Amino acid sequence: MRTAALRARLPRLQPPRQLAGRLALVSSLQLLLVAGSLSWFTYSLGRRSGLQVSEHHRQIGAIGELSQKLSTRLEAPRTINALNLLEIRSGHLKLNDDQQLAQLFWRQMQTFPVAYINYGSSSGDFIGVERSTGGQLLLNEDTDRLGRGRMAVSRLGPDGRRGQLLEQIPGLSSMHQEAWYTDAVRARRATWSAIYHWEDKPEIFSISYSSPVIGADGQLRGVIGVDMVLSQLSDWLATIWQHRDGLALIVEPDGRLVASSRPADTLQRHNGGVQRTRLAALRDPLAQALRRVKFTTGDSGQAQALRAKRGVLDQVHGTRVRIGARSFLLDASRWGQEVGLNWLLLTAVPAEPSQASSERTAATALVFSSLALLLAVLLTQRQIRDLLLPLGRLQAAAEEVSGQLRAEQPAPLQVRSTITAADGLEMQALEQAIHQLVTRFNQASADLRRAGERQHQRDADNLRLLREKLHSSLEAAAIAHEINQPLSVLLLSSQLLLEQATSRSGTALPAPWRQQLQSIRDQAERVVITIEAMRALLRNVQTEPQRVDLREVARSAVLHARSAERDAGAAIDDDALTLRLEPAWVLGDAVQLQLAVVNVLRNALQATSGLTGRAAWVGIDLTHQDDHWCLSVSDNGPGFPADLEAEPLLRSSTPGGSGLGLFVVRTTVHNHSGQLELGRSGQGGACVRIRLRAEEPRGQDVGS
Repeated sequence: MRTAALRARLPRLQPPRQLAGRLALVSSLQLLLVAGSLSWFTYSLGRRSGLQVSEHHRQIGAIGELSQKLSTRLEAPRTINALNLLEIRSGHLKLNDDQQLAQLFWRQMQTFPVAYINYGSSSGDFIGVERSTGGQLLLNEDTDRLGRGRMAVSRLGPDGRRGQLLEQIPGLSSMHQEAWYTDAVRARRATWSAIYHWEDKPEIFSISYSSPVIGADGQLRGVIGVDMVLSQLSDWLATIWQHRDGLALIVEPDGRLVASSRPADTLQRHNGGVQRTRLAALRDPLAQALRRVKFTTGDSGQAQALRAKRGVLDQVHGTRVRIGARSFLLDASRWGQEVGLNWLLLTAVPAEPSQASSERTAATALVFSSLALLLAVLLTQRQIRDLLLPLGRLQAAAEEVSGQLRAEQPAPLQVRSTITAADGLEMQALEQAIHQLVTRFNQASADLRRAGERQHQRDADNLRLLREKLHSSLEAAAIAHEINQPLSVLLLSSQLLLEQATSRSGTALPAPWRQQLQSIRDQAERVVITIEAMRALLRNVQTEPQRVDLREVARSAVLHARSAERDAGAAIDDDALTLRLEPAWVLGDAVQLQLAVVNVLRNALQATSGLTGRAAWVGIDLTHQDDHWCLSVSDNGPGFPADLEAEPLLRSSTPGGSGLGLFVVRTTVHNHSGQLELGRSGQGGACVRIRLRAEEPRGQDVGS
C-alpha cells in the first residue's frame, strides 16, 4: 500500500528540464535506497555472523570437551592392557596363578575407572574381576577347581583375596569365546572388540580392549582384556553433561546407541530381553533432529555403515533446528578412528537468545532491503518509460520519413514535430537535428536530381553521336563488302601486269607507266586494309566475355605485330612485359583484345617508321593499378595532336590514314567496360593506355 501511494505521488513531482538532471536525481535516490538497505542488511548479517561464530565456538567447545574426556576415559583400558602384557612378558605375572591374577586385577580396579578386567586361556580357564553396580569388586572364576561351564562369583576382601562365595552360575560355555576373546585372536594384536553382551549376564552390554597373549613358541596362550560397560559409560556421559541442556549421544554408524546423556535411552526391553536402542527408535525431537543431521530416513544400517567407511560422515557443525519455542545447534563428528573405533559424537546445545534476536533483525533487514530494491526497480521503470516515450515518437517520425523515401514518386521529406518541452531539452535538440538533417537531405536530393538530368542529357547526346558514327561506319562497311571482290581482281591484275611487262620485254617499263601501275596496286591495298578494319569493327559489336590473361594477349599481339611489320624501322621493346610473371586476369574476348593491341602496336610502328636523326623505339608494358590492369604502348614518334587526344574517333595523325584502327581500339575497350587514354610518352612520342577491370584469381589460376 505504501509503495502504491508513493507511485501515485511520483507524477506530481516537478522533474528537471534536462534529462541529465532527471537521471542524476533518480540515480541518487536509487543509490540511497539500495546502499542504505544493503548497509543495514550487511550490518545485520555481520552481527548475526558474529553471534553465529560465538555460538559455533561454544558448540565446538562442548564437543571438544566431550571428545577429550571420552578419549581420557577410554585410555584407561589401553593403559591397563599394556601394563598387564608387560608383566606377563617380564615373567612377573604367572598366568596359571589364579590368586596372583586376582590380586593384580583387584589393585588395578581400585586405580582405574573400568568395569571388568579378565583373562581367558586357550584351554578355557577364565578369571576376572568385576565392578558391580553398587561399586563392590567381585571375583568371577571358571576353572577346573569348580568344574568347567560353571561361573563362581565370590566377594573380594580388603586384601584382594577370595572371600565369601556368593553364587554359582551354571550352563556357560566351556571356552568363554565372546567378542572380547575372538576379536583379539582374529586381529592378532591389541584391539577394541565389537560391543557384546555378557554370557552370564545378558542384560549387560560392554566393549573390551583385548590383547592376545603369545608364548615364546609363537602359540596362543590366551587373551587378556579390559571391559567398559555401556550403562556405566552412559552414567559417566550424563555426569559430564549435567550442567548443559540439550542432548549428547555416542552412536555407531549403523545407528545403534553406545551411550547417551540420558542413560535410560541406551537399552530397551524387547520380547522379554534387553537390546541396544537404535537412534531411529527414539521419539525425542532432539534425537530425531540429530538423526537427520547424519542419517537419511529409510537408510538401512548397512548403507549407513558403508557411507561412514567412505568418509561421508565426517563432521557437521552449526546446524540449527527449532524445537518448540527454543532453537538448538546440532553437531555431528566422527570419533575414535585413531584408536580403532568408528563412533559418532552427536550433540545438541540450546542457542543463545541473542542469536534468535539477531535472526529476527536479519529477517527484518532482508524485508526492508527487498522493499528498497523493489522501489528502486519501480523508479527505474518510470525513468525508462519517460525516456522511451519521446524516443518512440521519434522512431514513429523516422518510420514515416522512411515510408516517404519508399514512395514511387518521392516528394521532399517532411518530419512532424512530436517532442515537447516536457520531454527534455536533449530530446528537443535531437528533434531539431533530425529536422536539419532532413532539410539538407532534401536540398542534396534536389541538387543530385538536377545533376542527374544534366548527365542523362549528355549521355543521350553522346550515344546519339556514337550511333550516328557507327551507322555511317556500318554503311561504309556494307559498301566496302560489295566492292571487295572487284578490288581484289584489280589488285591482282595490276600485280600481274607489272610482272608480265617486265618478263616479256626484258627491260623495265617506262617510269610513268610503272608508277601508274604501282599507284593502282597501292590504292587497292589501302582499300582492302580499310575493309578489314571495317570488318573488325563489326566483330567488336558482339563481345563474348571470358576470363583471359591480358599478359598472354599482349604477348601474342607483339608476335603478330612483329611478323606483319617486318620492314618497320623500330623494334618492339617488350622486356617489361616478358619479365612480368604474374597473370593479368580480366573479363573479355581474347580475339578482340588482341586485335585492339595489334592496332595500337601497328600505329606506333608506322608513326616511328620515318624518323630521322634518332633511332625508332616502341615499348609495351603491363602494370596493376588499384583494381585495374593498365596496358601501355609508348613510342618516340611525333605523338598525337592535342585535338586528336580529345576526340580520336575516325581521325588519324598519319598521312593517308583513315582513323579506323584507333576507332576499333576504342570500341573494343568500351565494349569491355574499360578506358582508353591517349597522351604523351616519356620519350616525347605517343602513349596509348588501355585500362580494364582486374578479376580476382582463382585456385586453379595459381602457377599459370
